[in-house]
Amino acid sequence: MARYLLALLLLANSHAYAYADDDDTPNLPPSPLSTEIELGYQSLSGNSDSQSLNTRLGLTYVKNQFRHSGEAKYLLVNKDGEEDKRKGSLELQSDMKINERAYLLGNANYVDDRYGPYFIDFTLATGMGYQLLRRETVLMEVEAGPGYRHQEPNLDEIDDDDIVLPDTVDELIIRASTRVTWKPVKNMELNLRLTGIAGNSNSTLESEINLTSSVTEHIAIKISSSQKYNSWVPDGLKKRDSTMTVNLLFKI
Repeated sequence: MARYLLALLLLANSHAYAYADDDDTPNLPPSPLSTEIELGYQSLSGNSDSQSLNTRLGLTYVKNQFRHSGEAKYLLVNKDGEEDKRKGSLELQSDMKINERAYLLGNANYVDDRYGPYFIDFTLATGMGYQLLRRETVLMEVEAGPGYRHQEPNLDEIDDDDIVLPDTVDELIIRASTRVTWKPVKNMELNLRLTGIAGNSNSTLESEINLTSSVTEHIAIKISSSQKYNSWVPDGLKKRDSTMTVNLLFKI
């Protein structure tokens, strides 16, 4: 895996410098599609034997008054030869501008978590968004609207003697989200996102902070920290989950 990551890094570097050295390339309009690929891998051996792999694929397409985005994540952790955590997620969102700052939105989010309180967590929401702050270096957007949630409890990861509520959740929800992007300098970007979902069965609050530092035009180092809080979980499980990753980010 380490050789694989090194090969990707060398390939991306050569790709970046090829663009930089080609002075005869005409200035073309920017593509409406942008792609980001993240890779992170860690291996420990000796007194402790563990491996972790996390990947992310992000796509954004902006044209006229429409903005479409998609993000897929996957995390796998093995400790002492056994799987310790496995989580995959997919989020899709489409926005349509209705004036200079406001937009209509549709959001779908799917999480497959083998070791969390819910095996499947799916939400579908609509609503409105508004750009509260729009400057050259700072952008702040807020979103809110109604939606629907489907959850299936992760009974396979709970002992037989635990007291649980093995009910499948199907309910109406209210979703709210805030996103802040700040570029203090040219080669650095800080992103903050808060997402809250309220329903009758439980409520969740998720925060994500990303710090991206560019190495070249197409390669960056990204440090991410996320926290998710559930107002209700089965007995024996914690209400808060946290994840921190350090990845190589490739921009295409």
